[in-house]
Amino acid sequence: MTAVAKQPIVRRRRCKIANFCKGAGLAAVIAAAGCADSEVAGTVVPGASTGTDGFGGAVDGNLFASDGPSLVLDALTVDSGPVAGEFGWPCLLTTECNSGLCVDSPQGKVCSKYCTDTCPKGFMCVEQVLPGTMDKAFFCSARDKYICDPCEASLTCNDVGQAGNLCIKNAKFGSFCGVKCNPKASDCADGFSCDASTDPETGLSSYQCQPEKNGECTCSSNAVALGLKTTCVNHNVYGDCKGFRQCTDKGLSSCTALVAKAEECNGIDDDCNGKTDDFSAGAKCDLTNEFGTCKGQVKECVDGKPVCEGAAAKPEGCNGIDDNCDGKTDEGLCEDGDPCTNDTCNTDGSCKHIQLGGMVCDDGSICTTVDKCVAGKCMGGKVMDCDDKDPCTSDSCNPIDGCQHNQASDLVCPDDGEACTQDLCKDGKCVHPQAADGSKCAEDGKPCTADICTAGKCTHPQQDGIECADDGKPCTNDVCVNGTCTHPANTGKLCQDGNSCTDNDSCLNGVCKAGKLNLCNDGNPCTKDTCLNNAGCVNDPNGGNGLPCKSSSGDCPLGVCSGGSCFSSPNQPCTYKYDGGICNQDLNIPGTCSAAGTCAANKNAVPGKVTCSVPCKSVCIACSIFGIPTQLCLDGLFGF
Repeated sequence: MTAVAKQPIVRRRRCKIANFCKGAGLAAVIAAAGCADSEVAGTVVPGASTGTDGFGGAVDGNLFASDGPSLVLDALTVDSGPVAGEFGWPCLLTTECNSGLCVDSPQGKVCSKYCTDTCPKGFMCVEQVLPGTMDKAFFCSARDKYICDPCEASLTCNDVGQAGNLCIKNAKFGSFCGVKCNPKASDCADGFSCDASTDPETGLSSYQCQPEKNGECTCSSNAVALGLKTTCVNHNVYGDCKGFRQCTDKGLSSCTALVAKAEECNGIDDDCNGKTDDFSAGAKCDLTNEFGTCKGQVKECVDGKPVCEGAAAKPEGCNGIDDNCDGKTDEGLCEDGDPCTNDTCNTDGSCKHIQLGGMVCDDGSICTTVDKCVAGKCMGGKVMDCDDKDPCTSDSCNPIDGCQHNQASDLVCPDDGEACTQDLCKDGKCVHPQAADGSKCAEDGKPCTADICTAGKCTHPQQDGIECADDGKPCTNDVCVNGTCTHPANTGKLCQDGNSCTDNDSCLNGVCKAGKLNLCNDGNPCTKDTCLNNAGCVNDPNGGNGLPCKSSSGDCPLGVCSGGSCFSSPNQPCTYKYDGGICNQDLNIPGTCSAAGTCAANKNAVPGKVTCSVPCKSVCIACSIFGIPTQLCLDGLFGF
């Protein structure tokens, strides 16, 4: 069964249509009807032939082509995008819009429209001053106008008539505008999710539309035009350096903040703590002269330059000390010419020679390459390649004379071009004896012949009954008959008729016939079950909204569907089971269902209870016996 696809949100024209001619074009239908634009989920039903126009009128399904999916005309779908001059059309001037309203949006200026209470997704109906006038009117304004714009305070994230949008601070990226949202309804734009955020100005929490999965905001055209900025911080172990990020025509810039580093004596605040040259005492510094550079310690910092103290470099001596501070000790003073020893000085001025490993050397053999020192000895590396490319020689290497090439037998040699011969070495020569009958040889390109050697020749005998090349048709068999690939019709083989709303399609006389229609019933009375061609089953949780159903409450079973679930209807009559206690009889009295599906007794139907009014030393029992109030003290009974 085909996976369920998400219903597309498309622009539709909803029309009250009186009559249509059979086979009329879609454009003519729209032009002839009184239509209003709205954004609703499209529904495509395969093979629909009749339906309603959404206002109680019957509609002939032949308004569209008889084959393939049709559109149910309760919501005639035209996926054409914004119409020139209408809502959503890009604009720069009010004169470019039929409504005379050119408003800002995150994608730049677009044409808007007047409204009474609702607007398309991402817009809200607010009263504002009409562009170029002093008059006010209600029209659709972009709710998400400032979403993801860099900000410093929440006030800049709200347009006229808006409230609740927060300037959300992100320690990694900066501060950006969110848009107040409803976590129970998907009212955020694509790519955004409704997440809880805390207002840093008030400490109060609310839900805001933010980039999904803690993603990074991008710059809107409005933010680029205004060059909006947000503060940012580069943090590491040395400190926090502050900078800013700015919206440009290339997007949000990188953070301009410096990268903190250890404080040095240089007249610069290296660790961004607001102080200059506050480094730790004893910081390292360089002492340089003609013999080399040695490390010292900074005694003090004067005008951003360190005063360095320590031992200066001097000529190398045979004393076990790195006199010139180059990282080597007594280098070049005790060399013995052996590449596999490390030659150094003892502290008394004598030499010592330490055996080495891994150093490159020469072991004196022609047959080795990349010789290396191992425990003070030069050892041969990889053996030289002596292959002379002759298939009928055995190749080796002599340490003195080098490569040797001896005749070999029974090795593979180059192909002689004959399909039915073997290619072997014999006594150092390449020979080609005849191949055994039945050996595989070159194909003749025909699917219904075998390609085998017979008496030293490549033959192609006919083969019948084997499977051959598929002709691409699901309801034919592909089999060799009389040396030819044939494709007879098949009956009973499973196939696909191209309609995802049928199951178990099968072949009949070479044609794929549709199987049983898939009703897509999910067993839930509160969903609208539909099968869409090329999409599969769709179980709309809102399709059954308002329909009656049986709830799970035992006391209040009468319910109504909402969002794919059955909820108990409030205020329906029910029976309340009254507990009479020790003396009185349990009663079934009239009650009323709550919205939670529980039965609450009607106030006037609950009988009154008798209470004790006489003083007792122990236990008092108060009952109504045959309608007569009775009080009984248990003084003296049972040891009381």
